[in-house]
Amino acid sequence: MAARAFITGVSGTALTDDERAFLRDQRPWGFILFKRNIETPDQVIRLVEEMRSAIGHPGAPVLIDQEGGRVQRLQPPQWPAYPPGAVFSALYDVDRATGLEAARLSSRLIAADLADLGIT
Repeated sequence: MAARAFITGVSGTALTDDERAFLRDQRPWGFILFKRNIETPDQVIRLVEEMRSAIGHPGAPVLIDQEGGRVQRLQPPQWPAYPPGAVFSALYDVDRATGLEAARLSSRLIAADLADLGIT
């Protein structure tokens, strides 16, 4: 069966037997992680691998809201606290190039955190 056109989340930090069976049978296109799914880097890596393994697709997309400020599912002390977008806007108002570069660098750091966990 081909992957279906939906994204799903799971209830906790590891798959339950029912979730594993659901994922195997329904084969979602990808996954989304929420704060309830996050404890430690090693745990997130295992969960991402578990979800992908359940559907037999090692490259299935895994999404998460990780923008900085209030929108940050990966939080200290395991991950850095990133500033909210308003910080970059304020920098941009003072110096356009500095604001753009700061936003780019913050985005690259967040991307590196996500890549380390297998989050796409």
